[in-house]
Amino acid sequence: MPLGARVLRLAPVYALFLALAVALCAIAHWRYAVFRNGVDLGIFTQVVAGLGHGFSSTAEAGVDHLLVHWSPILVTAWPFVHAFGPIGLEYFQVILVAAVVFPLWGLARAGLSPVAAFALVCVAAIYPILWANGVGDFHEMAFVPLLSATLVYALDRRRWTASIVAALLLACTKEDQFVILAANGLLFAATARGDVRAKRVGLIVAGLAVVIAAAYFGFVRPLLNPHVPYASLRFFDWTGSGAQNIGATLFARAQYLLMVLAPLAFLPCISRYGLFLLPGVVEIFAARQPVALVPGAHYSALLTGYALAGFVDGAARLNAHRPRLAKGLTAAAAAAAIWVAIFASPMEYWYYLYRLPSAHDALLDATLRRLPQAADVGSEDEIFAHLGLDPNASIDMRGQRWFVYDRTHYSGRWREVDARAVRRALARRAYVVRSDRDGIVVLERSPQ
Repeated sequence: MPLGARVLRLAPVYALFLALAVALCAIAHWRYAVFRNGVDLGIFTQVVAGLGHGFSSTAEAGVDHLLVHWSPILVTAWPFVHAFGPIGLEYFQVILVAAVVFPLWGLARAGLSPVAAFALVCVAAIYPILWANGVGDFHEMAFVPLLSATLVYALDRRRWTASIVAALLLACTKEDQFVILAANGLLFAATARGDVRAKRVGLIVAGLAVVIAAAYFGFVRPLLNPHVPYASLRFFDWTGSGAQNIGATLFARAQYLLMVLAPLAFLPCISRYGLFLLPGVVEIFAARQPVALVPGAHYSALLTGYALAGFVDGAARLNAHRPRLAKGLTAAAAAAAIWVAIFASPMEYWYYLYRLPSAHDALLDATLRRLPQAADVGSEDEIFAHLGLDPNASIDMRGQRWFVYDRTHYSGRWREVDARAVRRALARRAYVVRSDRDGIVVLERSPQ
């Protein structure tokens, strides 16, 4: 097919990608402008901005981020930080998340007409958890929905080289992908039936995950710093949790699974690729920390790409045998997604987008810009998110030369941690007030 005809055929998909990216960028910018990003944005801005001279964050005790999580793929975000600052990471995440429509289109087009395929991808594009993945605080999980959907597309279309490349990139996002890729590679091999090449590729994917895991834990971590413990396993430490309400725990997990599958009309359940959700579900459900079960948290990105690919594949398979039922369930998925987006959005817009940007926000931003370059400054989480280009900025009051806070801003952390520390420091006259405008206070450590 001529290039011009190919581009024209894909024009609606590009338009959908652009519309989704613009909408999510607008929401992400709004959230950033009203200072509702959390500590993760500050952490990753410091990490990415420090490429070549540290790759670390003060919130992670200054150790190389690769000792915290195996995420070398983060280097690709550097141009966005360089061009736009912290908000650049949010724009980059939005682009990655919106780009999931392309592998979904390829998967849908394999079994459906162009019109039906495009309609299906449009429904996938309004999946509420996809939107939450796009506008949440930047995280290395931003890469996972696109790459996992691409992996399914490549495996389904027997594009074996692309399958291996997608698996390699996934293995460079975060170390839990070692387990997920190993499991899903084996699942693909086990369901390949008599297809020898498919079985071989599934085993290669699983083998790559094992090899990279061995290299990371056996070589990379000891080389970077053999004394830094691997702390991520604390998420699965159930020690001392015997008093926890088991009924509430089971209900929370059932509710989470319903949030994942209901906006997709449970169509991933009839797809072969719905099996690829299992390792991620097991990981999330095995975590003790409640944040792992928040659909809007970045952990849900483990499932998003596989859930959407399963939705597209399930709808296409059902359409081959029961076209009217397939259309009905696709319409039901769209209705469920819209209902969730309005009444139970995992974006939690009631908290993040509760007001428009104001002159107060502009004053706070200007106050931060007036701080000395590379200042030793502390702040609460939401302000720290805007200070990521300062390699010395940190959270909590820990004797920094400067501390900035906003009396008009509410957060649980401010009330329980920072506000008390500020009161104690002022009572001891350890700090003096350098400016106090509209509730925005800049403290400087008193001379010794």
